[in-house]
Formats: sequence, C-alpha cells, structure tokens
Amino acid sequence: MIDFKTDNFLINEEVDKIIKSILQSKVFSNGYIFFGPEGIGKKQTAVKFIKEIFKQYSSTTNIEEKIIDNNHPDFLLIEPTYLIKGNLINRSEVESPKNNKETIRIDQVRNIKIFLSQKSIESEKKIVLIIDAHLLNESASNCLLKTLEEPTNGIFILLTSRLNLLLDTIISRCQLIRFKSFSNKQLE
Repeated sequence: MIDFKTDNFLINEEVDKIIKSILQSKVFSNGYIFFGPEGIGKKQTAVKFIKEIFKQYSSTTNIEEKIIDNNHPDFLLIEPTYLIKGNLINRSEVESPKNNKETIRIDQVRNIKIFLSQKSIESEKKIVLIIDAHLLNESASNCLLKTLEEPTNGIFILLTSRLNLLLDTIISRCQLIRFKSFSNKQLE
C-alpha cells in the first residue's frame, strides 16, 4: 500500500502545469524523475499522474484505489527494503526500523524486467513507481539504467529528494520534474 497524505491542499502550480501538458499531449517519456524536498507532494502527484495515464487507456473504475492499494495489474511499486533476520521487508511493512539500512536492491529492479515483459491487462502502458530512487544500490542502479535503455511499453516514475545520488546516466534518460519548496506566503 502506498502511504501518502490525501489532505495536502497545497498544489505546486508549476508542476501541475507540466503534468497537465504531458497528459494533454499524450506523448509520454520513458521515464520521469520527480525531485525536490521531502514532504512536498511528489508521491501524491505521482499517484494522480499515474491515475490520469491509466484513465486515458482504460475505462476501469477505482483506478486510484487500486494504485494506492498496489493492486493494479499494470502498476508496479518499488520501495526501499530492509534486511531483517535474513528476510527482505518493504518499508511500508516496517513499523520502526532500527539500525537497518534501507536499500532498493537489484532483485527488485530485475522484477521490473519481468513485469514489463508481461502483456498489459487494463491499459496499453505499464507504470513503475520507484519511491526514494536515491536509495538504489550500485548494482540496482546499473540494472535500472539498462532497463531504461530498452524500449518498452512501460513508463518509469522515480521519486527522490536527493537527485545528486542518482547516476547521471539515469538522470539523462528521464524527464526531470522539479518540486520547489512552498514560500512562506503559500504556507500562510
């Protein structure tokens, strides 16, 4: 399940214009990187963006609910994991991680290839959302780069608050969408 706040009433107008323009053109890049400070609405915007893409190709109802519940057949969520007692545990499944380093591992990225090789069920596009992409380990980063280079019917959306930790070659293959901090006036 994707953990995000639905009560965020502030909208990053610049990002909103970019997203609307992409949706209207119906020409999608292979990858997007949503970057900016923590807690600025990247995840919330990504879910809405994914929902709108799926709506263009499908008449299915409850799309947003399926995405949030990680239950849409053409959607894959990749999030950092912890290695606890020899088991990989997703971030959303851990209540209070202690002394464990969260990482996105190569096996998770390899699962993307398997996911993209399967036929789409409810949409023409498959979408992969990678939360905190800056936590990709080195081998996972290289595997993701190779996956991004191969043309597919997939769209990648990477979320990060630390763009500088992503490989330059990954950044160069994606469209950057910057989320800026809200001004004091907007916050008031």
